[in-house]
Amino acid sequence: MQMEFSLAGSCTRTLDGVTYVGAVKEKEVAQRQYQQAVSRGQTAGLVKASGRKMEKFKVSVNIGPTKKVTFELTYEELLKRNLGKYEMNIRVKPQQLVKQFQIDVHIFEPQGISFLNVDAKFLKKNLTSIVKKTLTATRGHISFKPTLEQQRRCPDCHETILDGDFIVVYDVDRDLSAGSVQIVNGYFVHHFAPANLSRIPKNVIFVIDHSGSMRGTKMRQTNEALVKILDDMDSKDHFAIIIFDHSFTTWKNSIFQATPNHVTEAKRFVNNISARGGTNINDPMLEAVKRLDKAYQDKFLPERSVPMIILLTDGDPNEG
Repeated sequence: MQMEFSLAGSCTRTLDGVTYVGAVKEKEVAQRQYQQAVSRGQTAGLVKASGRKMEKFKVSVNIGPTKKVTFELTYEELLKRNLGKYEMNIRVKPQQLVKQFQIDVHIFEPQGISFLNVDAKFLKKNLTSIVKKTLTATRGHISFKPTLEQQRRCPDCHETILDGDFIVVYDVDRDLSAGSVQIVNGYFVHHFAPANLSRIPKNVIFVIDHSGSMRGTKMRQTNEALVKILDDMDSKDHFAIIIFDHSFTTWKNSIFQATPNHVTEAKRFVNNISARGGTNINDPMLEAVKRLDKAYQDKFLPERSVPMIILLTDGDPNEG
């Protein structure tokens, strides 16, 4: 069984009433000891970084015959407030039917909780009813405990429908006068998050690398990310797109307001971007600066707006 978490803190296991605390060891040593234990049929667990992202950890577990073991992983994750809400994503991918599967989320916010919701793509009609949510002034609780039958993809199959993100969304009550203060171990943090502020329009130049090194997954993920960003733009924003390899090409010759028609047309352009050529970052970046500067000089953009250049690339330039 494998699970992924963010920023692992500590791991313990309880076997036959005895609790064992995980030890930090060199990667090769830990892997060798885990494999030796697995080959002997012993109960063992291994927590290791997943891929190149050090904040992602993978937990591998092997349980000896007739043994019952409880694994407890403590991890920390910073929840960032975005668009007026906090989101906690719990990756659910058991890859098999689980006899006792349960997700419990407990939230405590001294300021008070203004709303609490949960969503997941695998939550079909037969599963939404078993998501239990309770909310008081300062505490929230979400429980999800599907039975084996409710986990099945079809009545007679052994495949699970649990595959995706279980997303908990909430926000806290906000006092506009003084914000909030959190005190931990003699240190304090004063948070200010004013609400009801008028939105400042953005003027964004997207500078997109489509050189040969972006071929395949990198290019596909870049295109998907840019399409999502375009979808999130406000109609008062303005944008332009510059793509580059050894030279650069622009989507249209000016900065355009993010109207539905312009966004739709830009998305079609983005979906057709393919990778080729070398990498010349300097020329397209200079072009982006010139284009923003000219738009402001021509009074084409609102005075009270934010200019931005977003560069999406995978590495160092080799031309220009």
